[in-house]
Amino acid sequence: MGVEIIAGNPFPENLLSLWQTLLQKSPFQNPFLTPLWSQLWLSHFGRKLEVKALVPRSSAGDPIGLGVFSDFGMGGGKRGLTLLGSMDVWDYRDLILPTGKEEEALDTLSLFWSEEPWEELEFSGISEFSPTLRFLPALLRACGFQVTQTVQEVSIYLDLPPAWDDFLAHLDSKDRHELRRKMRRLERESSFEIREGQEENLAERMDAFLDLHRKSRRDKAEFMTPEMEDYFREIALRFREKGWLSLPFLRAEGKDAAAYFSFRYQGVEYVYNSGYDPEVARLSPGIVLAADCIRRAMESGMTVFHFLRGQEDYKYRLGGKEEKIYQIKAVKG
Repeated sequence: MGVEIIAGNPFPENLLSLWQTLLQKSPFQNPFLTPLWSQLWLSHFGRKLEVKALVPRSSAGDPIGLGVFSDFGMGGGKRGLTLLGSMDVWDYRDLILPTGKEEEALDTLSLFWSEEPWEELEFSGISEFSPTLRFLPALLRACGFQVTQTVQEVSIYLDLPPAWDDFLAHLDSKDRHELRRKMRRLERESSFEIREGQEENLAERMDAFLDLHRKSRRDKAEFMTPEMEDYFREIALRFREKGWLSLPFLRAEGKDAAAYFSFRYQGVEYVYNSGYDPEVARLSPGIVLAADCIRRAMESGMTVFHFLRGQEDYKYRLGGKEEKIYQIKAVKG
């Protein structure tokens, strides 16, 4: 047993292949845990970071997990270690833990951390459904750390039934009536269409999405800096190559009215971001587009539709359930 350290930014090829192999064996997967996501983030926002991957190994020397971290200074010569990433663009962060090896891997890492010079460990973006939350706090405490865990965010998701009528039947009667009313009003008051933007000229469709995103709210406009725009464009390009991108638009009154920037990965559709034109807000284009995306996700065999972070009311009205996202902090006692 022990922990191998693989350092490098950009990641060395041997790490990328190991990462992908371990991720395929994990019961907890999402696009934010793929090596591609970390590569893209580092190339745009973390070129100067010192990055290290920690690979716990079994007594036979086999890799049983992986965590990618960066150091942070705490003052007074003290050092901390945090999972790679940032809260502004990562909805999940976690370690990669193959099925059946979760506790063993985390136990090996906890012992390693207790013997190394890091004074504080930080694990942000951990889902309540992750084995990391289930095992790591107790294992760290057993190694002498003082551990706290707090809710950072709440995500909203839907477990998808097999058919649209089943979805409607599960909604509260008031919410079902309101959704149908909005859909009928759009049909009555405007000619509209919904189409998949990634199947067209991607650069032009990203121009349209970014325009709608900035129009939606002031905070979204402030978020979408030129650097962030470049990041979104590269995600779109690289995720389309993987077959993970969905970029649906609703057009009404002859113009783009709403759009989603979504990922389809391992049977789950993740709505990463969205935009709409406030000038046509009376037609509720965002809600109608959301409903159509849910319908199309079911038809495509998706089992979960995930709105990700944010507790906007419309997500609950569409039947959303809460998923808590935690931060775990551990300080040497």
